[in-house]
Order: sequence, then C-alpha cells, then structure tokens
Amino acid sequence: MKLSRNVDAKLDLQVSPLIDVVFLLIIYFMVAASLIRKEADIGFMLPMPSPEPIRIPVEVLVEIAPDGAVEVEGMRFSKDDHSLNELAKQIAGLRKMAALQQSEFFVSIAPHNEALHRRVIDVMDACSAAGVEKLGFSKSI
Repeated sequence: MKLSRNVDAKLDLQVSPLIDVVFLLIIYFMVAASLIRKEADIGFMLPMPSPEPIRIPVEVLVEIAPDGAVEVEGMRFSKDDHSLNELAKQIAGLRKMAALQQSEFFVSIAPHNEALHRRVIDVMDACSAAGVEKLGFSKSI
C-alpha cells in the first residue's frame, strides 16, 4: 500500500481570524489590568493603643565654676552667696513644674575640676532645701 501525497497542494493560513483573536486578547488584558487596585490606593488604618502622655524626665544641670560661681538654667549665682537661697527657690520651682507634668525630676551637679569641695556641699545643701530626692554628679562641660 502506497499512500500518495499531493506535493503541489498549497496550505493557506487564515490571518484575519488570527488578528481578531490577538486584538481581543489585548483588549481583555488591558481591561483586566485596569481593574486591579494598586497597594498604594487601598486606604487602611492601623489600630492604635490608647493614647498615654509621654512623660519626659526633667533634669537640671547645676554648673560650678572654678571661682565658685554657680549657674543653673542661665541664671548665675555669686560665689559670695554661701546659703544659695535663690538657687534653692529656683530648683524648687523647677521641681514643682516637673511634679505638675507628672515627670521625674533629677539634678546633676557638674563641678569644674578646680572648684572647691565646700562649694559643692553648698549646692548640695541648696538642693536638699529645695526638696530634691534624686541628685547626681556629672563631668563639667
């Protein structure tokens, strides 16, 4: 058995239905792409905990100069004032402000390397008179 083939037969490819199908696919993908919402377009809100005020501790820096002058918050006290009553009033006022804000209150004493120890004790006495409970030392600036 011999199968004969007609070699001269031309096969025609229909292009116009193929072009129609391609255009329909392009239109389908264009419409489908516009329906997808981008992540940035979606509005959402994260749950938040109940707002609690942030309490920042209040720290007062008391600097003692080599000549014995004391400086707090831009106020300078003379080296001749040994009782430092004005310093005690200033620190007491700052402590009351911190208490109204319900914040912790700290005092840091920063004596110069050449400051007399007696002057440091005077400042500590003034802090005690102002009702300071947390007192520390730091390096002078």
